[in-house]
Order: sequence, then structure tokens, then C-alpha cells
Amino acid sequence: MSTITEAEKLVKQRFEALFLDVKLAQQTLIVEGKPELNIIEIEQSKTARSLLRVEKQAIREKDLNTKSDISFLENISEQIDAEVAKRLDESLKDTDHLYSKIMGIDQALPKLLDLVCVKAATISKIEPLASELPWFFNDLMRFVNQPKYRRYDNKGKAVLVETMRVGLNFFGLENLIIILTSLAFKRSLPQITDPYPLIKRRIWEEALASAISCKQIASVVGVNQNNAFCLGMLQSMGKVVVTKLYFRLFENVLREALIETQDAKKHGEHSALTRITPSGPFLNQLIDKYAPTISANLIDKMAMQRVFIGNAMFEVANNEPIADLSPLALVLKQGNGYAQYRMLKGHRLIDLQQSKDFLRTLRMPKGALELLKTTDMRTLDLRIRND
Repeated sequence: MSTITEAEKLVKQRFEALFLDVKLAQQTLIVEGKPELNIIEIEQSKTARSLLRVEKQAIREKDLNTKSDISFLENISEQIDAEVAKRLDESLKDTDHLYSKIMGIDQALPKLLDLVCVKAATISKIEPLASELPWFFNDLMRFVNQPKYRRYDNKGKAVLVETMRVGLNFFGLENLIIILTSLAFKRSLPQITDPYPLIKRRIWEEALASAISCKQIASVVGVNQNNAFCLGMLQSMGKVVVTKLYFRLFENVLREALIETQDAKKHGEHSALTRITPSGPFLNQLIDKYAPTISANLIDKMAMQRVFIGNAMFEVANNEPIADLSPLALVLKQGNGYAQYRMLKGHRLIDLQQSKDFLRTLRMPKGALELLKTTDMRTLDLRIRND
């Protein structure tokens, strides 16, 4: 088991805050290291005068009442969390359900990813298998017909791609595994995550940045770049699964509790339940506990024969020491760490010294940081074929 440094701990804490809400992360940054003020101290700072004894007593009572109310809410919330965690743990035992229903991985996808990695692969061989993915044609058409990729004829009229064959060959076969992996993963993202609506975007940003970072690092150390990209993106599958299940189970458990307390005429508990919302910090704890292993199990179930990423994912999920990691697993560790760093940097959530301390822990290969600094982590770097 590898130990975590202070620099890694700092990045982990701030990234978890960013995962939930950028404003929350910025507020956390502002108050770091400052003592928490209680209600009396806040009132005193506002009034900037000496309070009469009766006023002080009123504030103390308000403080006590508030703390009592918060304590009651926390107790109810902990009961809800405990039941959600229990049901989540049970749900995660059914890998088949996670694979087909929660992630929605089609049977043809692993076969297709394997096929496009074959050097002798041709569009005529790929097209029939690609057609077995019910969602792929529409998603591919939307992707290749984006304005930034649009081509024009001699009269300046946009030329739209309308067939599977042209779409598959649009960026060349060498880029097809990147497109396949990205489209398949993106459609699996959670949709409803209130009161944290940006979770979907954060998962996608991290997955994309990790995949791109892994591909770039792989190019420096001589690891297969397609494998590195796929692993960098698919390692986030566990985070998708835990997030989806958490919000679904929370809603179910809360609804059942509301009905139970209403029927039992427990008005205080019922009122408290109406004020409880999903807990972002608790979700982060669940992700930290379960997500890496889920990703490893799902990748293992894909049983790909040419995209060799399963063993590397298990190494990272088992938190093996850096010195014991295989080349691809090390690329994943470095790529995901760099992706999180870049996201924090983009939101000004890490300073120069903290950045240096953290990047040092990644033990990047020579030339990798220089390459990554000039790499756009927010979009796929694809070039249109002109033939």
C-alpha cells in the first residue's frame, strides 16, 4: 500500500470540493487555516460594540438552540446516509447490473474497441459491428458534424456527413478508438445530481483530461497510446456508477422515511427529513471507497483481447506503491494526477509552490511536463482527413 503525502492530500481535498461546487471549493480555500467563528463571535464582529448582559444571554440561547437543531438534523441525516450506504454496498455486488444497466455498456462495444486496434482493420469490417450499437450512429453524426469540424464545398456550402461509413473514416481509423471510447463514456454520465448540478461536467472534464494526459505521457515513455487513452477515460466508470446509485438510493430512502414518519405521526422527524438533501462530502467518501475497484471490475468484465488495460486498473485500484506499478498503471497514476492538478489550476485553487510540491510526487518522465503544459485538456485533438 502506498502512503499519501501532504501535497497529495491537499490536491485530493481541493479536488473533491471542486467536484461538488467550484464556489464551495473557493470558499474552502479562503477559510483554510482560519478558526471557525461561532454565532456569538459573528454577532460581536457585526455590532462592534459591547453587548449588554441580556443581549449576550439571548445570543447564547440562540446559539444553543441552533446547535441543538443542527445536531438533530445531523442525526437524521446520518441515519439516511447509513441506510443509503448499506443499500449501495449491496447493489455493488451485482457487477452484471452495473455493467449493463447503470453504465449501459453494449455487448458490441468491447468487440468494437478490440477490432479498431487491429492494424489490418478496415471500414468494411468495422461498420457492421458499429451498426450493432443502437446509439452510435446518431452520436457519431452529431460529433463529426460539429461546426469546428465542418467542411465546405466550392460554393461555400457546408458538407454534412450522413452515412456511417463516411463518419467512421472522417478522422481516420487511427483516431476511431478515441472517438468510440469518448462517445460511449459520455453517454453514461449521471443526469440528475441536485443540489450539485455540475457533477456531470466535472466527471467528464476529469475523464477527458485524464485520457489526454495519459496518451501524452504514454507517447513519451513508449507505452501504447490507445491503451493509455482508454484506461485514462474508463477509470472514471466507477465514479459514474457510485454517483448514479447514490442519488437514486438517497431519493428512495428519503421517500420511504418520509412516508414512515408521516404514518407514525412523528412530526419532528418528518419535518427534519423535508430539510435534508444529498450530502456531497458523503458522496466523495463513497467514491473514494468504491470507485477504483468498480472501474477495475467493469473493465475486467469487458474482457477485451487487444485493449490491454485490465491489469493496470487493478494495480491502481489496489493502491500499489509507485515503485511496483507496471508502465501503463504508472501512466494512469500520473495522468489522472496531472488532470486533477490542471483542473485545480484552471479554477485558481492551487498556488505555485503547492503545484511544484504536488507535481514532484507524480515522478513524471523527462519531457512529459513540457509536453503536457502545451496540451489542451478540454477537447479532443483530432484532425480531419482530406482524402
